[in-house]
Amino acid sequence: MIELKTKEDIEKLRVANKIVAEILQKVKEATKPGMTGIDLDRIAREETEKRGVKPAFLGLYGFPAALCVSINEEIVHGIPKDKPIKEGDVVSIDFGVVYEGWYGDAAITYVVGNKISERKKRLLEGVEKALMAGIEKCIPGNNIKDIAAAIEGTLKEYRLAPICDYGGHGIGRKPHEEPHVSNCIANAEDVVLKEGMVLAIEPMATLGKRANYYRKLKDGWTIVSKEKAIAAHFEHSVAITENGPEILSKLD
Repeated sequence: MIELKTKEDIEKLRVANKIVAEILQKVKEATKPGMTGIDLDRIAREETEKRGVKPAFLGLYGFPAALCVSINEEIVHGIPKDKPIKEGDVVSIDFGVVYEGWYGDAAITYVVGNKISERKKRLLEGVEKALMAGIEKCIPGNNIKDIAAAIEGTLKEYRLAPICDYGGHGIGRKPHEEPHVSNCIANAEDVVLKEGMVLAIEPMATLGKRANYYRKLKDGWTIVSKEKAIAAHFEHSVAITENGPEILSKLD
């Protein structure tokens, strides 16, 4: 069942997601060559503690860290490792918190250092544009299929390979609620959008040639490209209001 949120509920979700956005920015700014995923996870935990909230992912379904850190060909759900991050690496970080029983969730991808190739620039720009295209469709009366079509269409415009089996979700008192928000039209649910729905929209794609071409590592979590193609992942939590979409997980 899809739970519609009140304005008071959305205010709690706004606070939770603003905290997520702040911490993601702190982790991004702190990332330097030579650091490890474990270092980034430590920073996220410290920043969470400072704000008096709980990390949402730590222990969730058995996940062993507070921060998902996916590097280069790792697409999503990367367990932080002790391998040093290098100049030019593409790092995706996905993070959530729990604030007074309400969940915040967002993700960003960035290149470490100042050197970024045109292909990596196209990847990051394309996936972030796909996110915004999906968000623009978060209007009462539209359909989940409209979000999926906007995301998939934008990824294809940028010549990127979408990951269709993973996607977004409702969010609120639970980290994952109905409905599922697919990044591809073929497996998108037929759900009409209503005022009060709050969705985490999260496109992910690679620079590979094949859509949905991935495997899970032996750690049971990290999803990687079978082509070893570099991947990117962006996510915002979005409230559907009478005035259109409101991005809850953005910095002021």
